[in-house]
Amino acid sequence: MSPMASAAPSVSRAELARLAGCFPVATFFQLGGAAAIVGGAIFVWGLVGAHPERTWWAYHANFVFWAAITQAMVAFAAIQKLARGRWGGLMIRFAQAGAAFTVVTLVLFAGLVLGRAHIFPWLHEPRTDLGWWLTSPWFFLRNAAVLALLSWLSWRFVRRDLAPDIRELAEGRPAEPGPGEQATIERDAVFVVMGYVFGYSLLGFELIMSLAHKWVSNLFGGFYFMGSLLGGVGVTILLTLAVRRPMGVAGLISPKQQHDIAKLYFGFTVFWAYLMWSQFLVIWYGNLPEETYFVFYRLWGPWRPVGTAVFLMVFVIPFLGLLGVRPKKYAPTLAGFVLVGLSGLWLERYLEIVPSLNEGAGPAIGIPELGVALLFFGLFLLSLAWFGSRYPMLSPRLAADTLEREAH
Repeated sequence: MSPMASAAPSVSRAELARLAGCFPVATFFQLGGAAAIVGGAIFVWGLVGAHPERTWWAYHANFVFWAAITQAMVAFAAIQKLARGRWGGLMIRFAQAGAAFTVVTLVLFAGLVLGRAHIFPWLHEPRTDLGWWLTSPWFFLRNAAVLALLSWLSWRFVRRDLAPDIRELAEGRPAEPGPGEQATIERDAVFVVMGYVFGYSLLGFELIMSLAHKWVSNLFGGFYFMGSLLGGVGVTILLTLAVRRPMGVAGLISPKQQHDIAKLYFGFTVFWAYLMWSQFLVIWYGNLPEETYFVFYRLWGPWRPVGTAVFLMVFVIPFLGLLGVRPKKYAPTLAGFVLVGLSGLWLERYLEIVPSLNEGAGPAIGIPELGVALLFFGLFLLSLAWFGSRYPMLSPRLAADTLEREAH
């Protein structure tokens, strides 16, 4: 038995309950506020400049990136709950904290409505082949409804899973969900997963695929939500590694737990590559002009370096880097490869959106794009700070279950 495993049972529920309130709220508020202010200033500067469309394109790319991965964090927690994965008890609340950003997503969606003239080309060139489906305001109403429903489902699941922990912290004694309460939590988790799969499949078709005139891929919705799930796991890993020392749980989150979630991230990188290849192979052999132009335009010509970088950053580098056991258990290497993968996913969203809008121009990633990304990142940190200031960021009962598992 490892020293970490033997030490795990000595941590009392009372100590775990104390650690639940040690999330570095002030640090997240300060960093998030600074990032949001600087990013917001750059966003406004871009809108009043000579080319506001570039800023709106960056806004849309960041929206489809951040909205999906934060919702995927909650979906990941729900999947863990359904699979009864006892290894993640110290990390699951970090994933559930993504629910806070789902409310921010609803507010940010208003930006897509404001910038719609620069973002959605079908507003100027109506798609008569799709009839009433791709028309305003019906387009914006249904997508807002999808986001609102997903936010409600997420909060219902998270609040019910939080309830026993809130009781434990308030009463000062261990609290466990009853059989009926546990069944309700698992039922809510099912709806979160189903809502995420169907909702973000639709949003992938609506917010990304609709930008490319007459391009169709039945697999794209799945590719979008699975890639975002990869990102959600990655953000959970980084958040865990970032706050484990400030929260005082560095000695409880063992290399074995880190290895478990790293294996999951590693597996999703392979599945991302599988879905990308499945989509590419069918389009290549079908050789239909309405399908091939979307892919080939991003893999040849001025966009080829970006397309190559996406493949290397999302799959090749994390795959080779995390192939062994040691890089998964060593926090700096794990964090580094996850950061590369998340950067590649962000670049993928940019690659999927901007070439459909910029009328044949090449990539341009500069101050507007990075500034808007900083704005969204700052809002994400602020949402985590808000969540951590109101709810326990560690579940004593789930953490104790994980530590008991490791002890045996």
